[in-house]
Amino acid sequence: MFPNKRVEDIYESYNRLLNFSNLSWWIIDLKDDPNIFYCNKIMCETFGLNERLIQHSVDKTCPIAGDYNKNIAIRNSEKARQIFTEYYQLRNGVIDEYKNIFPYYDAKKDRTFYFVSRAKPLIKDESGKAEVLFGIIEPEAVSSDLYEKARTDSLTGLFNRREFDSQLEFLTNIAIRDQRKISLIMCDIDHFKLYNDTLGHFAGDECLIQIARSIADVCSRSTDIACRYGGEEFAVIAYGNTDISRLAESIRKEVYIRSVPHPALNNGPVTLSVGYYSTIPSSAMTSRTIIESADKALYRAKENGRNVCVEYQ
Repeated sequence: MFPNKRVEDIYESYNRLLNFSNLSWWIIDLKDDPNIFYCNKIMCETFGLNERLIQHSVDKTCPIAGDYNKNIAIRNSEKARQIFTEYYQLRNGVIDEYKNIFPYYDAKKDRTFYFVSRAKPLIKDESGKAEVLFGIIEPEAVSSDLYEKARTDSLTGLFNRREFDSQLEFLTNIAIRDQRKISLIMCDIDHFKLYNDTLGHFAGDECLIQIARSIADVCSRSTDIACRYGGEEFAVIAYGNTDISRLAESIRKEVYIRSVPHPALNNGPVTLSVGYYSTIPSSAMTSRTIIESADKALYRAKENGRNVCVEYQ
């Protein structure tokens, strides 16, 4: 069960010392088998691991990053790069302690929980490199509600720009890996400055809320991510949608039929200009490329008289 007596003794010692606590803990023997970790029963219960086993695969559940494959498995993402950099620094003796905060989705409870992971070398070789790592995982004190608030725009309730950037990069890398389609819809409220100048910023905020509701109503799929991009601009990231033109047109139409009156345009309805881009990305493509393409389409929608949808060609 254990690769050597050393790891077995360490495991039994910590099992006796920490059996009174509610902490998850783990051990990795980097010298004999860096792809296996040994953990306590609490960790098995917390992260849905087989409780009859004490050894588990790092590839399936990374102990320093929780549900790694579901949350941050794409190595091109900024979060993954940070994890890999600090993990290898810990292994090579550059740093003495690793710390990470990660999300974990509990399917049984249908909730995302947040945890703090810490790791330190228990044994080092003569050059100072780690041979055996020990780590603990404990629930993050900050509630998931606060994490959720950090992801959303306080006015409209849609995801904010920070979450947009994170989701687009993440889903772009997934699309590259799986060769699935990713699309971006960019929306801009037509003549919004005139609206603000005529009615004031409070009324302008109410208008933004109404437009956000229209977009959210249309984006009902879990893979359609509606965001406030900034000011009067909104963005929708769509993963795997094969009919993005229909979604873009549905958003434009929903805003139009909501009939928010525009006082500077004879009280006609507030409208959206919409530009969109859809692709199965190559390995060289970045999220910035996708934004620039959708933005060019949006600009052409403005040139074409507004209240229209234009696809980037």
